[in-house]
Amino acid sequence: MEWAFAYLALGALVGLFSGMFGIGGGTILVPVLLMLFKMQHFPAPYVMHLALGTSMATILFTSLASMRKHHQHGAVNWAVVRTITPGILFGTALGALCAAFVSPRGLGIFFALFVYFAAIQILFELRPQASRQLPGMTGMTLTGMFTGWISSLVSIGGGTVVVPF
Repeated sequence: MEWAFAYLALGALVGLFSGMFGIGGGTILVPVLLMLFKMQHFPAPYVMHLALGTSMATILFTSLASMRKHHQHGAVNWAVVRTITPGILFGTALGALCAAFVSPRGLGIFFALFVYFAAIQILFELRPQASRQLPGMTGMTLTGMFTGWISSLVSIGGGTVVVPF
């Protein structure tokens, strides 16, 4: 119970930054949860996996709330959602299996590299060429699989991959 305030404050901070800057909560949650879990003397071999898993659990609720609001504004292309979702589900399961075999240090390094990659992409406005034509079923499925796989390894919502796509 003594850590409840820290978790409430973290949730408020993540909500504030997500709302203000549109960044996913995992970018903030994972590093801060790592710190909090270490301060509570959680077993070191499990801390990274716990931080990733806890962050993923919170993404479920934040993404549902966000999706609802975007849907109310007519800003969800449900045809794309239906097409890409099977790949995302498969890729997420595959990524979770992979994560079980990666060391906590390896996951930490992968997380940091992914955050740097995303930051460079934003900083230098590196975006794919805009097009009205989406790939066919194979391309959408592969994109979904990659999105799910990477998201489950770094616990950052698929928006970091799907929005530029």
